[in-house]
Amino acid sequence: MISTYDWIFFGSGVIFFISIIGIFISAARENEKLLRRIGVIIISLLIPLIVVFIHYLVIGQELRRVIYIIVIFIYLIVELLLDFILKIEFRDKTSTHVPYIILEYAACFAFIYNTLAINETLGWIVSICFWVMLATLIYYIITKKKREKKL
Repeated sequence: MISTYDWIFFGSGVIFFISIIGIFISAARENEKLLRRIGVIIISLLIPLIVVFIHYLVIGQELRRVIYIIVIFIYLIVELLLDFILKIEFRDKTSTHVPYIILEYAACFAFIYNTLAINETLGWIVSICFWVMLATLIYYIITKKKREKKL
């Protein structure tokens, strides 16, 4: 049986991926206001994930699943610091963007693996969200290249 906390984690994963999909589409359409709003949604995922994390610690969840949530926390905190608090344009330089991308994908895989550990069907749903996210990343890259050619 899937616990309430597992449902919270699953829902957070789906919201995470849908939000990143929204970010790629908003960035492709150069909608800064929507980008900021979606960023707030992503950062707000810290709240339900903290609840799940505390539950994992209380019940003595296996270490691997606790580490997955810690990886997600690290990504969300870096996102909060760089985009909302320090407001650093770190995506312009490869030296700062590549580590961010690695951390982002680590968080993506942490969501997938932890959800698969909860339930295989839910894990596949989160995995499909990941693949849709990659498709929208391709859309964003193509749109960006077309825009750069016009300049």
